[in-house]
Amino acid sequence: MKFAGLVKTSLLDFPGRLSCVLFTDGCPYDCFYCHNRITINGDAAGIPVGQIQEFLEKRQGLLEGVVISGGEPTIHRDLEDFISQVKAMGYAVKLDTNGCNPQAVTRLLEQGLLDYVALDVKAPWDRYQEICGSHADPHKVRDTMTVLQASTIMWEVRTTMAPTLGFEDLFTIAGQMPRIPAWRLNPYRIPEVYRPEDEIRIKAFCPSVQDLQEWTLRLKLKQPNMLAVE
Repeated sequence: MKFAGLVKTSLLDFPGRLSCVLFTDGCPYDCFYCHNRITINGDAAGIPVGQIQEFLEKRQGLLEGVVISGGEPTIHRDLEDFISQVKAMGYAVKLDTNGCNPQAVTRLLEQGLLDYVALDVKAPWDRYQEICGSHADPHKVRDTMTVLQASTIMWEVRTTMAPTLGFEDLFTIAGQMPRIPAWRLNPYRIPEVYRPEDEIRIKAFCPSVQDLQEWTLRLKLKQPNMLAVE
């Protein structure tokens, strides 16, 4: 495993649990609005695995959960072994994934290594590569959703309301998914680091939190388990 960052304490990232957040390095996507751009190419300075393990050992009994985010965690071949070690310490584990590797998610679920999954659905299927880059494959995201549907754990879908996306896109996303247990809309914020050629898109009009709150009421007709936007 290669880690690019660590948030030592979070009350927000793992529903119902005090957790830490680990950010893995590397991601096959290239979303134009990415807030962790330094992790995309897998060349962040990183935190040694041993240091992460030492931190988790010291926090046993204080933290309840570990969130493994990214980058994209499922591209790491030793993710399974790492989560096994985390579970052995008594932690619940939440995985944040863009859905690019349904096979990895399947293996983790079959071995009982996950307690919660947040799946990013970033756009309507036909706009996926426009929003997420040429390597984004919506079919794999859909397959990951199917895998989660068949599981017994808690999971949710997250959609960041990035510039160029509007209500019609959200309405399309709502219809392209089966009924899901929870759908979270994340308000957009401008990333600190972005490519100069993306500046027009980065700074394009984006709906407000109030807009999203109003849209949520309408979208509940298709996805009744939408979460409140704050």
